[in-house]
Amino acid sequence: MLERLTLWNIGGIRRADLAFGRGLTVITGESGAGKSSVVRAIELVGGKRGEVQLLRAGEDEGGAEASFRTDARFPELSDALQPEEGTLLARRTLLRGGRARSSLQGLQIPLATYSVAAAQLLRIQSQFAQMELLDDARQLAMLDSCTSREARDTALELCRVFDEARARGQELRAMSRRREEIERRYANAQEVLGLVRKVAPEPGLEAGLEASLTGLARRIARRERAQEALNRLFGGLSESGLLDGVKNAVETFEELLPDEARQRVQQRFREGLHAIEEAVEEAREELSGQEEDAGERDRLEARLGALRRLKRLSGSADEEGLLTYCQEASLNLEWLEKSYPKLEELTGESLKLRKRANALAMELRRSRQEAAAALSQRVNALLKDLAMEGTSFELHLRELGKLRRDGADEAEFALRDGTRVGRVDKIASGGELSRLLLALQLSLPQEWTPPTLVFDEVEAGLGGRAAVLSGMKLKELSRNAQVILVTHEASIAALGDAHVLIQRAGGESQIEPIEGEARVREIARMLSGSPDLTEAQEHARKLLTEGPW
Repeated sequence: MLERLTLWNIGGIRRADLAFGRGLTVITGESGAGKSSVVRAIELVGGKRGEVQLLRAGEDEGGAEASFRTDARFPELSDALQPEEGTLLARRTLLRGGRARSSLQGLQIPLATYSVAAAQLLRIQSQFAQMELLDDARQLAMLDSCTSREARDTALELCRVFDEARARGQELRAMSRRREEIERRYANAQEVLGLVRKVAPEPGLEAGLEASLTGLARRIARRERAQEALNRLFGGLSESGLLDGVKNAVETFEELLPDEARQRVQQRFREGLHAIEEAVEEAREELSGQEEDAGERDRLEARLGALRRLKRLSGSADEEGLLTYCQEASLNLEWLEKSYPKLEELTGESLKLRKRANALAMELRRSRQEAAAALSQRVNALLKDLAMEGTSFELHLRELGKLRRDGADEAEFALRDGTRVGRVDKIASGGELSRLLLALQLSLPQEWTPPTLVFDEVEAGLGGRAAVLSGMKLKELSRNAQVILVTHEASIAALGDAHVLIQRAGGESQIEPIEGEARVREIARMLSGSPDLTEAQEHARKLLTEGPW
């Protein structure tokens, strides 16, 4: 429970220290005295996000610190932040020129972590916070708190199975995406890997093949020129060559020469012709490799073409990229082949888990339907005690079209007033909503109620018998939880086990616990507007001693 609250520079309060005990503590005071500042301070230590506007005018820093008595352990907190000797110290600080700070046990922590822990210790209900209490998720959580232990175990099992099914689904989708990516990325991999074995790519191969082809082309061109020269020299089938011309010229010369000279010329010509034939024969042997060069050129061009095709098929810029592609392709195609059994296994597990989750959701729905009927009955009995005899509470359980972590249902709180029926936030007045919230709080299991409940003018919009009845129910609620109530209603204030008065003096808000005659005077003021009116004081004493009836 909340043992002590210290606040400084919040609203109109410079500094205040309040001690709280068990039961029902009422906080009263005239309008503008500073009651709202106390509520804002409690909201701060309760985890609400702070606003600079809360700071006292002219001050750069303000905040609130609370000491809670608790034996609870908070799973979301580290050991250093856990209660020590049954005490948890919570502090919130607002800075006009900087970010607000949150701390537990003197250690600064993020507000999100702080708020989760604070929500387990303190809950604030006001005429402005009612809608937050009645959002859809909150309504379903209230209903679930009323189900049996077996149903709550079913809900936990549903959460576990749903999370596992979602994990399997995510794993299945990830595997399917990877398979699709591999099939797309390596669509040509089988052809590439087949060609790679023939091409045997290595870094620099394309440049080497191009250089070899260039050198080979030059050699082939030289041999072709040499062959053309031989053809000109010896002629062909249809034309004579240069040697034929030389032979004819020599024969013509020989006719002009004497016999002795002719013989010498013929001898020399034969010798020269023999030398030419020997040289040509050697040249022919060299030219005999021309076909081999052509074959080598074809092989090089085929390998170069295949290499370039490999690069296009693999989307690689160079041989290094091609080799990397082949290595990755081999690994990924191997994974793809091995993934079939795993894919089938995951598909089967996912289907089994979804079926199990659906079965659990149906089981949970039946328990919720029973709990909804019982909760509605309890709330309606209390609404009669709160002067709402003509209004009935209905808890509608609607089936969703999809399964969620918390089941396949949605809870909706509704009110029926004569011929009208609708969601509570659409049909209820402020006073009716206050009484409904109080009835719900009393109808829910003990574990739903935090150690400390703070009510900020929940009797707003009520009067007479309805206000008194609400006060009686708050008193009843305080038997199971510490209740702190800010109120303007004298009959409710008189029910408090402790009474705190906030009043203005010298431009400052002063806060002090009151009892005895001081409390009589405050109740009298709330009744009549004057603490000194005799009749009001007598009425106040009666309220304090005998109660509102």
